Amino acid sequence: MAGVSAGTVDRVIHNRGQVSEDNRQLILKIIDELNYKPNLLARSLATKRSYHIVTLLPETHLSKGYWEAPLKGIQKAAKEIADYNVVVTSLSFDQFKVETFRDSIKTIIDLNPDAVLLTPVFKGETIELAGILNVKSIPYIFIDSNIEGLGNLSYFGQHSYQSGYMAARLLEMGLPENSTIAILKPSGDISNQMVSRESGFNAFFEREGLKRRYAFKYIAYDLDNEVEREKQLAEFFNQNAPVAAALVFNSRVYEIASFLEKYRIENVRLVGYDLMRENAEYLRKGIVTFLLAQRPEEQGYYGVMTLFNYLVLKQDVIKVQYVPIDILTRENLDYYLNFK
Repeated sequence: MAGVSAGTVDRVIHNRGQVSEDNRQLILKIIDELNYKPNLLARSLATKRSYHIVTLLPETHLSKGYWEAPLKGIQKAAKEIADYNVVVTSLSFDQFKVETFRDSIKTIIDLNPDAVLLTPVFKGETIELAGILNVKSIPYIFIDSNIEGLGNLSYFGQHSYQSGYMAARLLEMGLPENSTIAILKPSGDISNQMVSRESGFNAFFEREGLKRRYAFKYIAYDLDNEVEREKQLAEFFNQNAPVAAALVFNSRVYEIASFLEKYRIENVRLVGYDLMRENAEYLRKGIVTFLLAQRPEEQGYYGVMTLFNYLVLKQDVIKVQYVPIDILTRENLDYYLNFK
């Protein structure tokens, strides 16, 4: 139809080789009019080219189910692209132990994959891994949180800084002056995402000129020892009573909600992150006031599919692909993506 050779069409489809601009535009126009799609399965079988994608997420059993969602999305994508000679290997690490992330870096290097999808929980170690992948020309995508300037192919997830800003607005809205605001953080290693969220939170009060209006109280509580955590929280809430609002920057807001319920501490506006069964339970009870959700299953699915599109279809990739910052309350919870 274009009056050119099959080789010229092939060069335009795969964006390689020299083709005159007039011929290129004509071929693209015909492709669009015909809604032409290449037979990827036939292509992959004919070339016998195989691809290996490695994904790296925190261990699911340590997150009360949160990381099961992006893993489910990854597995869904892996199933869809398996016939195209694409193999997906899923690795995991303990998000509270940096040495397990370092071990995973060594595994990834040994596997020498064609592409990598990962959550950059530990900033320094992620920078190290990114440097290695850059040298090897291995494309990689971040999900859940982002580190700018590292050469990653794309990012799927919330704007962590902006979500922290949003959390601050929800926390402060209508709060009486001189109220005590509690910032509750686990002790030990703090994820890159939590740092970004806290930066956004602090920026809200700075920019809005509200920092002097409230009393901010911070506590680093034990993440692993439930008895010690309860003791620390009891002492904190006793010393700072009454606490009008509280914020948890990670997905384990249910632990704070459980404490408030047990000790019958009421009228605390509690804000946290991520839609998990335990968090949803306390949201329904009204102990958690707001949850900020970020569609983790979609992050896993579209992250892998984007790598597939880049490797096999040779498609261009959007550098940053933010997911919505969804605000959940007990009134809209059951209507959110059919969550039950």
